[in-house]
Amino acid sequence: MEFQGLPSQNEGFVAFYNQNADALDRGHTLVPLNSRADIPGVPDNAPYYGTGRQGSPEVPSTNATRTASLVNNSGFSNFNSYLTDNGTEFSDIGFAFGQKEGQDFTKTWNLGADVIGENWFAEPDSPIEERIYSANSNDVELGLYNGTTKIIDFGYSDYYAVVDYGPTTSFQDDIESNFTDPITVNKVPNLSSFNQGLADAFVKDVSAAGNRVQIVNSFDGDDLFQRSGNGFDMFILPFPLELRVVRAVPEKSLTWALLMFGVLAAISRRKKVSNQVESKRFLSK
Repeated sequence: MEFQGLPSQNEGFVAFYNQNADALDRGHTLVPLNSRADIPGVPDNAPYYGTGRQGSPEVPSTNATRTASLVNNSGFSNFNSYLTDNGTEFSDIGFAFGQKEGQDFTKTWNLGADVIGENWFAEPDSPIEERIYSANSNDVELGLYNGTTKIIDFGYSDYYAVVDYGPTTSFQDDIESNFTDPITVNKVPNLSSFNQGLADAFVKDVSAAGNRVQIVNSFDGDDLFQRSGNGFDMFILPFPLELRVVRAVPEKSLTWALLMFGVLAAISRRKKVSNQVESKRFLSK
């Protein structure tokens, strides 16, 4: 199941941090090779917080209602049939990530004490940085929506980020991948009959394939822009995500190792393809 969150459609991901350079939630100074720390005049800190567009501290508010919208429903046959039989468009189905409505911006996923070796990992001779964002499970949500009605409440997970700053200091060759641990799927109570049927169809598909889902997304340096508001500076980013059904829940340390291996392999493959395309363009000139 694939979703796309485009800033141009008032969706997407917001990476933000305190404007006060001395504040803990400013975020640590970037360490990796070719990161923004190598660019004079550009903020050299890692974003301390992450939330969906609906939770953005932008001023004026965009009044966004979700992080991303459904664009591909392959693999969820019961859910797809329910949508089709009832004439419901994919675009009606949304995904939300961030602090719950009414919670302060600072309650969303964040870098905690922001300590190297605990909350983030990087070396100056490598372009890759790994981060672990966490939150109080009562303050945040991962949810599936029909319009503005939540139908599925996903369980809590830390949010892992892997940033590859690429072979140059340009934003254009940066790639970021994010993912969760396998998480539970829970129907929201007291739904209308239609939304109850929609939620049942989703749970049926997940139960048949593994009982857990994992959220994964990856995007490059294109289509980002900056905003400010409520004492924060922020990057507004596209949020293409995939909702995967998984069959087992390994030990957390093993999960981290396996997912990290897969993400870094995916980054490597994507960069090889990109380099091949650029080489072909150069040779054709």
